[in-house]
Amino acid sequence: MLNKTLLLLPHPDPELVARDVHRRVNASLWRRQAMDTTDQTGSNPCFTGNPIDDCWKCDPNWPNNRQGLADCGIGFGQYALGGKGGRFYFVTDSSDDDAVEPKPGTLRYLFVSRLNRECQKVM
Repeated sequence: MLNKTLLLLPHPDPELVARDVHRRVNASLWRRQAMDTTDQTGSNPCFTGNPIDDCWKCDPNWPNNRQGLADCGIGFGQYALGGKGGRFYFVTDSSDDDAVEPKPGTLRYLFVSRLNRECQKVM
């Protein structure tokens, strides 16, 4: 298990991080395979074979605790704090038709409007 201290420098042992990711993926795959052999319906929707999804998928209350999804990270981003405790932006439109004036609800709208706010702060 990795030490949960704030790492301001590159991780001193990247191989340890990679081994931890592999261990978690293998454990998740093993759980899924074990459920497939015992569950007569074919599979258990809680165990996907993806350790990040396995972390939250069985919690029926996850839509009310989306900030908690940040605790499901693994690998080098496992202890990243960016965005945790912040506001949410819900993508309601998957179109990407206009890069200059994107529609509200699109992912591009979020980034363009955020970029505009950051540029205005600098000017």
